[in-house]
Amino acid sequence: MVRAVQSARLSWSSLLPRVRLAATLGLGQVAGRGGLAVGLLLLVRALSPADFGDLALLLALTAILVTVADAGFGRLIVRDVARSQDDPASMARALLTVRLTGVAVVAVSALTLFLVVPSPFGTTTIALAVAYLALEATAFGFESAAVGAERPWRFVFAQTLFGVSLLGGLAALVATDRATLPSAVGVLVLASLLKVAGHLASWRSRAGPAAGPVPRRAARELYRVALPFLGLTLLATIYYRIGVIVLYWIRGAEETASYAAALRIVDIAALVAGLAFSAISPGLSRAHRDRPKDVWVIWKRAMRVCALTVIPVAVALFLVAHPLCGLLFGSSYRDSAGEDLQWLVPGIALMVPQAVGAAVVFMADEHRLVLGLTAMNVTFCLVASAWLSNGFGSAGAAGALSAAELLSFVTFAVLIRHRYARD
Repeated sequence: MVRAVQSARLSWSSLLPRVRLAATLGLGQVAGRGGLAVGLLLLVRALSPADFGDLALLLALTAILVTVADAGFGRLIVRDVARSQDDPASMARALLTVRLTGVAVVAVSALTLFLVVPSPFGTTTIALAVAYLALEATAFGFESAAVGAERPWRFVFAQTLFGVSLLGGLAALVATDRATLPSAVGVLVLASLLKVAGHLASWRSRAGPAAGPVPRRAARELYRVALPFLGLTLLATIYYRIGVIVLYWIRGAEETASYAAALRIVDIAALVAGLAFSAISPGLSRAHRDRPKDVWVIWKRAMRVCALTVIPVAVALFLVAHPLCGLLFGSSYRDSAGEDLQWLVPGIALMVPQAVGAAVVFMADEHRLVLGLTAMNVTFCLVASAWLSNGFGSAGAAGALSAAELLSFVTFAVLIRHRYARD
C-alpha cells in the first residue's frame, strides 16, 4: 500500500510539469491560432464565397510552403534544445541561424513561381502571401525553441501579439466594409510581423553571448539530420490541406468555400492537437534518450485520456453540426457546411490521438519506415479526395479527410506498438 501511494505521488509529481507546460502553451495557442480561427470566421461573412474560396486555397498553399521553408528544423529544434543540458539558448540560436537561410531560399523561390505560373491572385496578393510565408516560417522556429527550452511564456507573448493584432485588423476591415482578399492577407502579414518581433524581443531579453557562425559543413549536416523531420511534417501538412486544393481544382472556389468554412471547426481540434504535441514532445524526447521502455506506457495512458474526452465531444458535434454552421457562418452555409462538418467529425475525433502518436514518432531517431507509411497515407488522401470530390463535392472532400485520418492513426498505432510494446 505504501509503495502504491509513493508511486502515485511520483507519477503526479512527474505529470505536474507537463500539465503546467500544456496549460501555458494552451494560452498561446488560444491567443494565436484561436485568433486566426475567429478572424477567418469574420471573413466567411465579409467575403464573397469566391473570395473566401480563393483565400482558403492561398492559406493551404502557404501552410505547405511554410513547412518546406521550415525544412524539418522545427522538430529538430524541439528535440535538440530539450536534450541540451548545458546551454539550451546557445543551441537554439545556432539552429535558428542555419534555418533562416532555408527560409529565404523558399520565399524567393515561391515568389518567382507564383509570378511565373498563372493563378487567380493578383501581384499584390502574391507578394503579401510570400511575405506572410517568410514571417510564419521564421516565427515557427522561435516557437519550437521556446517549446524545447520549456519557456512557454515566450510563446504566449508572441502569439498574443499575433492574435490581438490580427483580430483588431480584420474587425476594422469588416466594420469599414473594406474586407477584400488583398487587404485580408495584408492584415495577416502585419500580425505575423508583430509575432516575429515579439519572439525577438523575448529571446534578446535573456540572450547570452552571441553565437559564432555555424561552419558550412556543420550546417549541411544539420539539414541532413532534419530531412526526415521535413518529410514527415510536409506530408502531414499536405494531407490536412489537400482536400482544399483538390476541391478547388475540381469544383471551383465557391464550393470550396463551404468545405473551407467547415474546416474552421477543425482549426479548434488542430489547436488542441498542436497543444498536445507540444506539451508531450520534450518529455518524450528525453524518454527516448533515457527510458525507452516508458514510451509505450506514456502512449497508452494518453490514448485512454483521449478516448474519454474526444468521443463525447465528437458525438455532440455531429448532432449540432447544421445549426452550429448556420450560427457561425450564416444561413447560406447552414446546410452545405453543416453536412461537410458531419463528414469531418470522425477525422476531428482522431486528431488529438494522432498528434500524440506523431509526437512519439517525431521524437524518435528512426524515421525511414514512418516516412513510407506517411507517404502511403497522403497518397490515399489525395486519391480519395480526387475521387470523392468529383462525385460528391465538398462532402466527399470531408469524408476523404476523415478516412485518411483513420488510416493514419491506425498505421501509426501499429508502428508504435511494434516498436515500443513490451508485453
